[in-house]
Amino acid sequence: MTENLETNSLTNLKTVKNLALLTSTERLNMLETMRQLEAKEWVNRFQQKKKKLGQTAALAWWQKTLSDLVKKRGQSAANDLQNRMNNEIREKG
Repeated sequence: MTENLETNSLTNLKTVKNLALLTSTERLNMLETMRQLEAKEWVNRFQQKKKKLGQTAALAWWQKTLSDLVKKRGQSAANDLQNRMNNEIREKG
């Protein structure tokens, strides 16, 4: 897997001001990091919904959310997010 940038570097003001100066590899690494962080965030949101509403309601919420993501980003992006989330869950396992 590609080497990820440190999470705190994404919010570093110097990095933000110089995004245009990043190499293509650095940009890809940053995108990879952002996608991984997004997957973690969605897993956490799902877990919170499951605790609050129960498994069935949480799954219904996720299916609606996933449907919205497909409309906005396309099926391949939604599949990528789901795969990353599944990997995140397995790693937490």
